[in-house]
Amino acid sequence: MKKINWLFIGECIIILFLLLTIGYLIRMDDGMKAEEMMLVEVRENQQQYIEEELELEEENVLIEENQVVSGNSLDKEEINVIENTAEIVERNKKTQIVVLGDSIWNAGRGTDGISEQIMKEKDVIIYNCSIGGTTAAVHNESTHWENWTSKSFNGMMYLVTDIIKPENLIADDVAGEVFKGIDFEQVDYLIVSYGLNDYFSDVPIFPKEYYDLTSYVGALRHGIQKIREKYPQIKFILTSPTYCGWFENERQFGLGDYVEAARSVANEMDTYFIDMYHALGKNPQEKSEYLADGVHLTVEGREMYARSVIDFLNIQGIE
Repeated sequence: MKKINWLFIGECIIILFLLLTIGYLIRMDDGMKAEEMMLVEVRENQQQYIEEELELEEENVLIEENQVVSGNSLDKEEINVIENTAEIVERNKKTQIVVLGDSIWNAGRGTDGISEQIMKEKDVIIYNCSIGGTTAAVHNESTHWENWTSKSFNGMMYLVTDIIKPENLIADDVAGEVFKGIDFEQVDYLIVSYGLNDYFSDVPIFPKEYYDLTSYVGALRHGIQKIREKYPQIKFILTSPTYCGWFENERQFGLGDYVEAARSVANEMDTYFIDMYHALGKNPQEKSEYLADGVHLTVEGREMYARSVIDFLNIQGIE
């Protein structure tokens, strides 16, 4: 029986222990390297995150600076759209009135005019498209389509119905600028106020034909009918001419005849009617303190005129 070589066995054990120790040390070194690599990666990610945060902060600063300059976080076009939309919505909640007339409505525009005095008391919007010196009837003006020049009621009617463009007829009048802001689909009332200049121009009252534009009655009929066809929601208020001081030169018709003609058209066309001839409460045959020059109204006269319209709106339940 062979003897066990304990020396050899001991040497083998020592070698195995050394190998295990070396392996363990190698694994520990690899683990440390892996941990170091993970730490490096974490630090790199943190640095990248910090850089991204800095970039984002810089962008926010730029946005805030732009907001200070523009006053809004949205661009100007978007803001204008929002503001205009809000304004239109708010405007459409109110009763909207358009005035087509002569200098009686045009006088005092922007200060103490009739429309301004009405709007002080009533929460309504009035688009004052009156033009001084105009008539209901077409009078000594061109009515050919290629060079229409008449700013009469029917000239304005052609603007309302989009047959003639405002810039082609009333660009030089204040009414032209007012006209641009009107959406006739939203208009509730249209005041038609002519007569004095028809009287001064000795315009015929009665038409040769039903819609004769050269006559007072025919012109009123035609203008009302054509606007009504395009915008059936609009209610018409036809006002008579106001009274004035008597003039010496003879005319075919008296001013009172135009008043009664307007009343008859209102009845015939089923429109509202306000008798402005007697509205000031004075004798029409006497020159009143409400007249500035025998024709145009003083501030007090315009107040009286406005009161008649306000009373009408009150009757209609318009706040």
